[in-house]
Amino acid sequence: MRRLLLVILFSPCLLCLGGGVHYWAYNALRDLGIGMGNSVWKPLGERLDHKALPDELYVGEHSAFYTTHQSSGEGTTLWRVSATGARRWSHFEGAVCSLANAGNVWFGLLSLPSPDRRDERIFKVVRSHDEGRTWEERGVVRNLSKLLVVSEQEVWGLGRELQVSTDAGQTFTRVPLPGERNSVTEQLSRGLDGTVWLVGPAELFRISEHGKHWTHEPIEGADLQAGSEGILAGRVGEALAIRRDAPGAEWIPFTRRDHWVKDFSVSGDTIRVVTGSVDPFKTGMDLWYHHSEDGGRTWEHVDTDLFKMAIDGRERGFGVELLGELYGHVP
Repeated sequence: MRRLLLVILFSPCLLCLGGGVHYWAYNALRDLGIGMGNSVWKPLGERLDHKALPDELYVGEHSAFYTTHQSSGEGTTLWRVSATGARRWSHFEGAVCSLANAGNVWFGLLSLPSPDRRDERIFKVVRSHDEGRTWEERGVVRNLSKLLVVSEQEVWGLGRELQVSTDAGQTFTRVPLPGERNSVTEQLSRGLDGTVWLVGPAELFRISEHGKHWTHEPIEGADLQAGSEGILAGRVGEALAIRRDAPGAEWIPFTRRDHWVKDFSVSGDTIRVVTGSVDPFKTGMDLWYHHSEDGGRTWEHVDTDLFKMAIDGRERGFGVELLGELYGHVP
């Protein structure tokens, strides 16, 4: 239905009828929303200007944000998203590499130019206790590009090394694991029983006690792409599939599209997966949303018409389409 309305919206025959058809089709899309399994994502405020489309999207338990980078300088603007739209919220002097939260506390990783104007960059960890309105500097780090926040005190970082902080991002300690780290192909996530997972293309590390203990399991026959709360996701043969992290657990396929996992969320038996095309020139730029309420036994699949999305928890999330319309179900 949404695709039909888009065709109507841009049909040359109907465009010649004037602005009335455009207005009707545009508002029909807005009223329809996007069915996303157990919720409907409605428009969030006014459509964004195409020059101000988001760089990255972030969703937490109590707030949702997106960032825009100022090409004319070294600044990044943080926008807070609510049901009524997006508001300019705060500003960073550097580039935002990563934002992550636990409860009411958010942490960010900033990349800033060196004071002596050398080619090297400085990476700082910042923290907010007021849902991103104000930020305080914590520590200066090296070789990190992603953050995972377990609690206000426990913060993990992944880059060319795996590091952990137990003092709220003031200092970080390297966690030595076999092999080389790659923040492009590896992901940090929360595992079971307070563990942290490092998910790689063909292996899984289960880490506990701030890196003092860990186990390593090679994953044969699967290209792991995500994991959370005891569930793994990856490509197995020609399908994307999930399985529980349990002895003898089998992979459950959920789509055979030539996609890879872009975002992943698990809340009890609710499993949500956002996938994007491996080759957008062949299969399009739209992101697909895959939703299961019974632990992966049955699925609902949605072609979202969105090109950026972020999800969290059982139903939180939002995304943006190429026309600049924000849709979502946000805190």
